[in-house]
Amino acid sequence: MNIVLIHPYIVVRTLDIYLSEPLGLLCLATYIRQVFSEEDVNVSILDLYALGASSPTAKGDMYIKGVSCEADIYRLLEALKPDLIGVTCCFTGYFEEALDIARIAKKYYPSTPVVMGGAHATLEATNIMINNSFVDYIVCNEGELTFEELIKSLITKNNIDFASIHGLCWRDISGVILNESRKLIENLDILPIPDRRFIDMEHYKKSNSVLFNFHKTAPLATLMTSRGCPYECVFCCTKNMWKRKWRPISLVKVFQEIELLSNEYGIKEICILDDQFIMKKDRIYSFCDYFIRSKKKFVFSNIAGISAWLADDDNLLLKMRKAGFYKLTIPVESANKETLDFIKKPINLQKISMLIKKANKLGYWTGAFFIVGFPYENRKQIMETIDFAYNSEIDFAHFFVAQPYIGTEMYSVYEKEGLLKEPFNSGTYIFRGWHDTLSMKADELNDIVENASSKWLLHKLFYFFRPNNWLNNLLPKISSIDRFSYSVRIFLMLLRRGIVARRKK
Repeated sequence: MNIVLIHPYIVVRTLDIYLSEPLGLLCLATYIRQVFSEEDVNVSILDLYALGASSPTAKGDMYIKGVSCEADIYRLLEALKPDLIGVTCCFTGYFEEALDIARIAKKYYPSTPVVMGGAHATLEATNIMINNSFVDYIVCNEGELTFEELIKSLITKNNIDFASIHGLCWRDISGVILNESRKLIENLDILPIPDRRFIDMEHYKKSNSVLFNFHKTAPLATLMTSRGCPYECVFCCTKNMWKRKWRPISLVKVFQEIELLSNEYGIKEICILDDQFIMKKDRIYSFCDYFIRSKKKFVFSNIAGISAWLADDDNLLLKMRKAGFYKLTIPVESANKETLDFIKKPINLQKISMLIKKANKLGYWTGAFFIVGFPYENRKQIMETIDFAYNSEIDFAHFFVAQPYIGTEMYSVYEKEGLLKEPFNSGTYIFRGWHDTLSMKADELNDIVENASSKWLLHKLFYFFRPNNWLNNLLPKISSIDRFSYSVRIFLMLLRRGIVARRKK
């Protein structure tokens, strides 16, 4: 059986949107190759995004990144002779593109099973199956074991009992059936290290340097050391995907993957994509000790940020700094108590201020995420968040507009309050809002975020003109040639960004 897993093209609203390696597909493909013999199964990834992302084309006021031409897609599929086609659909904003790929696949291969998976496909499984006859199956939640059982059933063909495959959405003559959920994998070490040979790593090495524009060195790659998050933020669908359970990969396996990335692809920086990287402090101490003792020259960043209530350990911050972590980003989200209660975020603003102060003295570049425009939030409450950011000692403030993603509690709130104009908007991204709230229009929220973001660089320049701030917060960041060089590069990048933003106005 030839299995082709497809990473679809995407349609974006701005050209400065990039995707990193499709780790979900890599995990799935590598696992399937491990559990089946070569005689039974051959698996490949058709990365339509990477094949055309470097040459985007216009589509009205949007842009296509990747191969989207139906004839080209058919030609690429035909070369792989698929007996089973899988399409990933992780992001709601790119759902239409994934659906288009599934439609094309079924058009040219009507007898070939078409399977979808990923976060959005999981959350909307029944609706997708009801409304799109060209999708035959949806693998929900964690896909490896469910997909394995589906493949076994399709290979044997005799006495197929799809109803027994936990985590599968399928249809029979009676209609669409969503089976019982599958229990999450207890020991993630049964999964092999994702094999990057399935994709064009040279493409991702280049694009990652643009996507993660605050990186310190290159080339860089992404990595997951755990799955899930136990917390309850109302705007996040991770708990729907991973059932509010945090599961680590053993550090031995993590170290092996990092060594492989270094030896095979020359990777020097690792972008950790975990939802909760520092969930267990002892684990992070061991992680850091390994790289401190080995004197291996890696640097690390944690893209999702570090929950402040888990980082209240001075020794942990020092250890991480010595191990190669150079940036500390905190998902503060809001500085208004009513909003924090609504989003279920256990934030203590005083402790956050102290954490930022300590991190600055250790030479970290510090940042924070702020989200404005929750459904019950008013302008006064939003400005409390903006004021907190501007009165803090963080180096980078990242302002976003709240998004009612499908599968989140917040989506249900927007639905209940009549704030959803449509189920989802294509090509959405986190820096811009698309929905009104009960007290404000989407355009007002976008203006607030744009204004807060555009003035940040000038604000920090004046901030560092004060001798005390320069001494405590900037000097530790430029205390070596390496740190000074990085600081100059970041300043020039921000300066260029500010100039471009002003020209656009």
